Amino acid sequence: MNEVFREKLRPTRFFLIIVLSGVLFNSTSAAFEVRDAISALVDSPDFKGKEPIQKLLQAAELIREKKLQEREMAFALLDWGDQYVREPSDPLDRLKRWAQLSHDEKLSQLRIPREFLNRILLAEYLVKKTPYVSSSPQQKLEILHKLAQQKLVDWAVSLAYARLYAGAIVTGAKSYKTISPIEALDALKDLGDQGLVELHYKTPTEALLAAEALAMDSNYMNGLPYDRLVKLRELERKKLISNLTRKELERLPAWRLLVADPSFMQSDAASKRERLSKLRDQELISSSSFSDLAAIFRPISVASPAQARPIPVPQKIQPPAQPEDDTSRAPNGES
Repeated sequence: MNEVFREKLRPTRFFLIIVLSGVLFNSTSAAFEVRDAISALVDSPDFKGKEPIQKLLQAAELIREKKLQEREMAFALLDWGDQYVREPSDPLDRLKRWAQLSHDEKLSQLRIPREFLNRILLAEYLVKKTPYVSSSPQQKLEILHKLAQQKLVDWAVSLAYARLYAGAIVTGAKSYKTISPIEALDALKDLGDQGLVELHYKTPTEALLAAEALAMDSNYMNGLPYDRLVKLRELERKKLISNLTRKELERLPAWRLLVADPSFMQSDAASKRERLSKLRDQELISSSSFSDLAAIFRPISVASPAQARPIPVPQKIQPPAQPEDDTSRAPNGES
């Protein structure tokens, strides 16, 4: 009789194991939601609704405590850094704010692109508030020197400007024709096409001239992120800027275009990647920026507050110990 009972128990036990596994799996899955890293960050109380400087300080603290990975923050740090330095309305005050940002020890470990921000802010100040555009190389260097004495010019930017203008003075050029930054970019392109200048000169010089050209373009300066991406695509198609210069300039408008769109931020990872692919296929962002953004908006598993860790699924339930043979305990040999 017991043998029959055990035979009936085995399929029942197997069924219970399957049911228990399903219940535990479902409860584990319910404890997790799939989000991308940056959406979870933007919605967190550590950053949502805070001022740019507060976001930067909080990011520095979390990165120092190894609670955040800085590579995932690259676009956000650029955005918050740009917002912070642009809080003043005056171009000179913005350069002074940049100097504060660059010398803030609490933010020193953050990889904010300080050189890029300085180049852009400096170009905006030069073309709007000084006679820089119509000046001779000697006069341009004098304007830049006064700003450098106030520690308002990044050393790499200062070096690039010195290479651009000091050569004409050193070689004894007697005449100087005033040309626009766009015309200068075209001349630089011709020199590059002829192989007369290499990338070590062309790239930093192109970055300076592109910053000046965009600072003088009111449509670009007043345009929305999408409009700025279109302008950068146009400059690259004309071969006035390289892919490297375009990538540096497109990061901020591309980021702001995406994070300002609720439909994008609230969509799932597959939809986000599809949107990024569309921007790339339209040549509004480079393949390099696509890869960087796709990595940032990749899906991650986020544990729900109700249950931080899943319950492990049991691998195997051992059968109970076998009882002794009934015949050995039956009185008088009865079965």
